[in-house]
Amino acid sequence: MSHRGNPRGGGRGGGDRGGGSFRGGGGGGGGGGPAVIRVFRDPNSSVLVPALDLQLKNIEDNYMKATKGLGGMANLSVTAQMPLRPGHGTLGKKILVYANYFKLIVPNDLSLTRYSVEVVPEVKGNKLGRVFQLLLERPVFAGVASDLRSMIVSPRELNIPPDFSFKIVYLAEGQEEPLPRAVTYNVRLVTPLTFSVSNLVDYLSSVNPTPNFVQKAEIIQVLNVLFGHYPQSHSGVVSIGQNKHFSVDHGQANSHNIRNLSGGLEALRGYFQSVRSATGGLLLNVNVTHGVFFEPISLALLFPKLGTGNKVTLQKNLKLVRIRVTHLPGRTSKKTNQTFPRVKTIFGLADPQDGGTEAHSPKVASFGAGPKDVQFWLSDVPPAAAGANPPGKGKAGQKGGGPPMRSNTYISVFDYFRSKYPQISLNDRAPVVNVGNRENPNYLPAEVCQVLPGETIKCRLSPQQTQAMITFARRKPFENANSIIGDGKAVLGLNSTANSITKTFGLAVGTSLITVAARVLVPPRIKYRDSQNKEHNVNPKDGSWNIAKLKFHTGSNLGSWTIAYFRSNRSRDQFQPADLLNTVTQFRDFLMRSGIKVDGLITPPPSPPVDLVDGQEDTNNQKIVDLFSLLCGVKERPRFVLCVLPFNDVAIYNSIKTVADTKVGIHTVCVVGQKFMTDQQQDLYFSNISLKFNLKAGGINQILDPPKMGIIGEAKTMVFGIDVTHPSPSSKEDAPSIAAVVASIDKYLAQWPCRFGIQKSRKEMVSALEGMVLSLLKLWQKHNKQLPDNILIYRDGVSEGQFQQVLDFELPLIRNACHQVYPATATKQVVPKISIIVCGKRHHTRFYPADTKVADKSSNCPPGTVVDRGVTEVRVWDFYLQPHACLQGTARPCHYTVIFDEIFRGRAVKQPHTSPADALEELTHNMCHLFGRATKAVSLCPPAYYADLLCTRLRCYLADQFDPSNNPAAPSGASGATSQTPFNIQIHANLEDSMFYI
Repeated sequence: MSHRGNPRGGGRGGGDRGGGSFRGGGGGGGGGGPAVIRVFRDPNSSVLVPALDLQLKNIEDNYMKATKGLGGMANLSVTAQMPLRPGHGTLGKKILVYANYFKLIVPNDLSLTRYSVEVVPEVKGNKLGRVFQLLLERPVFAGVASDLRSMIVSPRELNIPPDFSFKIVYLAEGQEEPLPRAVTYNVRLVTPLTFSVSNLVDYLSSVNPTPNFVQKAEIIQVLNVLFGHYPQSHSGVVSIGQNKHFSVDHGQANSHNIRNLSGGLEALRGYFQSVRSATGGLLLNVNVTHGVFFEPISLALLFPKLGTGNKVTLQKNLKLVRIRVTHLPGRTSKKTNQTFPRVKTIFGLADPQDGGTEAHSPKVASFGAGPKDVQFWLSDVPPAAAGANPPGKGKAGQKGGGPPMRSNTYISVFDYFRSKYPQISLNDRAPVVNVGNRENPNYLPAEVCQVLPGETIKCRLSPQQTQAMITFARRKPFENANSIIGDGKAVLGLNSTANSITKTFGLAVGTSLITVAARVLVPPRIKYRDSQNKEHNVNPKDGSWNIAKLKFHTGSNLGSWTIAYFRSNRSRDQFQPADLLNTVTQFRDFLMRSGIKVDGLITPPPSPPVDLVDGQEDTNNQKIVDLFSLLCGVKERPRFVLCVLPFNDVAIYNSIKTVADTKVGIHTVCVVGQKFMTDQQQDLYFSNISLKFNLKAGGINQILDPPKMGIIGEAKTMVFGIDVTHPSPSSKEDAPSIAAVVASIDKYLAQWPCRFGIQKSRKEMVSALEGMVLSLLKLWQKHNKQLPDNILIYRDGVSEGQFQQVLDFELPLIRNACHQVYPATATKQVVPKISIIVCGKRHHTRFYPADTKVADKSSNCPPGTVVDRGVTEVRVWDFYLQPHACLQGTARPCHYTVIFDEIFRGRAVKQPHTSPADALEELTHNMCHLFGRATKAVSLCPPAYYADLLCTRLRCYLADQFDPSNNPAAPSGASGATSQTPFNIQIHANLEDSMFYI
């Protein structure tokens, strides 16, 4: 699945997947001079370059020998649907790399017992965690681990009766006795299940083909609970979910793991961990991760940084944030003499609807009112028995300076604190927060609320904050590796002296990162045309290539085209319209030299410059609508419009694309005026723009030699890319999910028309897949005069737990589409043959070069690195591939898993391939050099990449759903998309079979 914040996707020339941020691996330090190549050196090893684990290699090789022939295959379960690995790849130069995994050392007889836990009444979040902490204080639970949510793991069966229940009276940290109204929770332990971890290790180490180990997923889940227990129980660590853990130590020693992002936010560097099964045993995957949190400061200081103008957004961001109350002393335990802060959870801002059922309900002048405008009933009944809760409720809250106050009357929060705590000066404009609930509000002024360290925030970062986050997160591979074996092991409790829980269970974690065998595939030659229109080969170097003075392989005809010039009052362009027309003429000449027919340029432009007003998105949107209406009415209606923008602006971009794509059917390419007009590297900028023009117009930018296209080069294989994008945390609650499908229509993989569907929110399986596949099959048939023999699908965004859902739900829909267009005799003969490969981007596996001789100039593994051993399971057909050069940061390979195959295993293996694994790995690698919007290899196979770009474009049309304006008074068009019938998007007939989304 996908979450996208920037509707413009990867930007120019291939964007982030070609070596920039995110899928390309993140940014990195700049600076002049030659690059200094550094690689990770294991401080626990005396050798510079470690040796390969030959024992593991023998297991892999011997297993593959055992599965050759019918005898080995016969021992396998006939119910196994996932295809078995047909062999390991052999192509490419062999190298050795580190992987961010530790080996788990498991005792010979280790079994774990899992108890599912049910808590009644229902409780969530930190309070649920506290209930578990109180439960685990019982002596019977000594030495167990828990996720503090729903499960307890023990090295033995506990001495309790089946389905036994415990009564837990809620007690906050530091409280000696429960409050009179404390909730009593009934905690029931469901009948335990015992799993043999040792048997799983034996299975993973076996060289004999055996049926699937049915308890594997459950054992890994239990082990993740075990390893997550230490960081989740540590007071100095905050966890996001079950796997991501961050130190909240703000001392000098940890300052390098904290970065202020401005606007009241900070980034923390933390660590992801997850147990993974692999050939030979179990591994612990540990990766550096980063999260965004509130600064741990007073709300009085935080509010000006966050901004209080939009109180709806402010409340949304503060909801469930925990704060420490500073005007009251902490609770000191008599048993331990430890002092615990008084912690409250923000329910929201003060609201006129608060306490509506109380006899004396609060008087709140307006939503988010300040302390002078929030009044509560001050009763003479002690707060423990009263219905209303004034600030500082409870016994400790009655302490303070000032004269006695009148009771049985209303008093403002401001006056209460001025009388009770005269030393605290309140800002009467800062919103009052409610740390109770809607029925029983409890109000506190901002000045007495200190945000706890590690409080997460789910909001869209500003461009400045995003850049600061990227700068903080982009690090060289050796830096991340050093962090993992240093800070990471400490935060996660993986050092031998730290985690008593793992010792209790008899588990040990290897001291060093593992090394695995990798190979570097040779890049294919890329074909363009020279000035004489003859085919010209270009050899990639370091993952990219230069096409200066070359033509596209097949140029297109733009037809009639023109420009639209947009200006803004935010910044004045340093050029005049006449200067722009001169540059457009130069660009036309560049397109012509690139092999594109550009005779249809309309000059002067039909429309005068469009003047936009910053912040007036609705008015600007209407001006854009009017512009395209005007273009549709001119005598020579343009097919293309080059849109010159004053700056990168999401709302302007969304409006242009929505109107042009869905209303008028005109291709648009957007450029920023200052960049388009600059003389510095102008040809490079023109080249990047021309890539989009040629693709949108139906041209072919580059091709490969047919032998390098494998089965696709035979012109009988159609390739699909499928992705689904889901609402992000900042989207509207009812925002839908969008399914995107692209498909090839030729053997060159040059043009990828698409279909899409709007579906139920957060539904990953594609509901309307049958109709989309059927439509694209007919389009292939139209272009090729026949239907394909094979359908190769690259499915993006599916987690490992959803592989079976794809086979159970989506595969039948694809079959149904084929039944409707293929003759019955073909489908009976299993034509077309189908293979489905899942592309995984959101994994945490990273590879670090072990020797400077094989590292590229950014200290990453070289482009073309492929790994199908060491961190994989021999019974699963998968591999990791890094086709691209990561210019900055640490490269992230894509993880490809074959979940269904009728194509590759049934074909004869041709030299130099030794198995179908070679054929698929080389094909996927070569395809990554065919992404039409770049002159570099990209990290994600183009079918999935194009589907991802389509998702990004579709989010533009529904920007009011996916990226709603933060301004509560903003009109419906404020996000830049024209208003549509609810979720009813249709691409104009002029564009529907083109690559309009590129």
